[in-house]
Amino acid sequence: MRKRAAIMLATLLGMLLAGCGGQEPPGGNDRQLTLAAPRDLVAGPADPYYTHQTLRVWEPLVTVDDKLRPVPALATGWDSADRGRRWTFTLRDGVRFSDGTPLTAESVVANIKRFLRIAPRQSAFFSLDAGMEAAYGKLGEVRAEGGKVTFVLDRPLADLPSRLAGFYSMIQSPKAFTPSGDFAGKPVGTGPYTLVNWVKGQRAELAVNPHYYGTAPAYRKIVVRVIPDANARVAALRAGEVDGLIDKGALLPGQVAAVAGGFRVVRSPSVLTHYLTFNASRKPFSDPRLREAADLAIDRQAIAGKLLAGTARAGAGFLSPVFGDLAEPGSTVRYDPGKARELVTTAGAPTAPVSILISSAETGQFPYTDIAEVLRAALEQAGLPAKVTVAEATKSVMEAGDYDLFLSAYSVPNGDADYLFRRFLRSDASWNVERKLGYRNPDFDDLIDQATEQTDPARRRDLYHRVQRLLATDRPMIPLAYQDNPIVTTSKVGGVAQSVAYVVDLGKLAPLR
Repeated sequence: MRKRAAIMLATLLGMLLAGCGGQEPPGGNDRQLTLAAPRDLVAGPADPYYTHQTLRVWEPLVTVDDKLRPVPALATGWDSADRGRRWTFTLRDGVRFSDGTPLTAESVVANIKRFLRIAPRQSAFFSLDAGMEAAYGKLGEVRAEGGKVTFVLDRPLADLPSRLAGFYSMIQSPKAFTPSGDFAGKPVGTGPYTLVNWVKGQRAELAVNPHYYGTAPAYRKIVVRVIPDANARVAALRAGEVDGLIDKGALLPGQVAAVAGGFRVVRSPSVLTHYLTFNASRKPFSDPRLREAADLAIDRQAIAGKLLAGTARAGAGFLSPVFGDLAEPGSTVRYDPGKARELVTTAGAPTAPVSILISSAETGQFPYTDIAEVLRAALEQAGLPAKVTVAEATKSVMEAGDYDLFLSAYSVPNGDADYLFRRFLRSDASWNVERKLGYRNPDFDDLIDQATEQTDPARRRDLYHRVQRLLATDRPMIPLAYQDNPIVTTSKVGGVAQSVAYVVDLGKLAPLR
């Protein structure tokens, strides 16, 4: 009897202990997942964030939903006062950093002040501009008040939660930073994972954060390999070396149909847009007639349908449709090579070929080599001789002004369209000035400044529509296609979803039985 009672007691204790371990994922400690991405999702201690948001090491105050609207993350809600000059954010209770220290209003304030202190700072993901106005507007003060965080602005700001969504409200333990604002060691965030090992350009290893406030992730360990070559990524998937491919450009558009038969492909609209940027600081594209000619010479439907294999929609308005009613609904573009030739004849064709610049890194994410060749042929048919230049360091090429057109995919670090307008195209924007776009339009500057302070949604929407109509006429940058982002996993991985910002929530991935 005593032996039977002991066995029953041990069984009961085991059941009780199992019941108390609600945070423990099923299957114990042996659950591991291996993924691959086209780029390194860890940038290291010199980067403002250290890791990309995808790795779920850190979390922001605010994130976005599938319509780019701001929704709670570490902040559960927010209020504005004084016509958008004062914003107060309420924090989630019971949150701890991965070092065990609690999330407080003071720690949030320390993070915002760090961003202001270290800006401008380049990032592999989203750089910090001087003054951080694109993120915080004209910020007068940020302070902790009664467990909440208050931003006090010198000028009204209609959309601070949207601006904070994502990277610009990354929160880590203040102990993670040195007094200068650099990282003292590894990142210390509040997400479901911690970064335990990183080999630059090769792999990142994540382990479960024991202090995570939410449901513990199913996988105890996730390895994210860096495989820049698109064919090598698919080969690794087929060979069983990786369980999935994530991040922007995980699959080339032409690979989607080929892997769909044996693997689980998830495709969703994203904020990624393929833009063609003009160098209007020099001839020939300082002439608006030749920018119009280049625009009319491009068959966007062919690029979206054939080269991007139906994973994209032909571009029209400057803002992608994922921006909802902020995108200009009446935007249309013409494909008119005959009119393009007329414009070139009137304006005069350049004697030297115009250069189409593409990034070697992006050729592993999108079929830019093929698209650039199609653009070259289209321009030449319109009377504009052209050549394609592939560079690893496109930033230095652009800053030297040694290009005429730049093909690249852009997105936003938050939920705010102002980022694209203010960072790229405002007359004093660093990107515009340093990379020789040569775009100067006081009317454009005035419209985006008005929109920043306009708290009435309908009036703000109208201002953004006027901005896009102006850009459609001026053509400093033209949208070629709005890109969906296909990712893929084996059939054994469940919980796969990605946001419009192409972020896959690793914390929600789980094995399927």
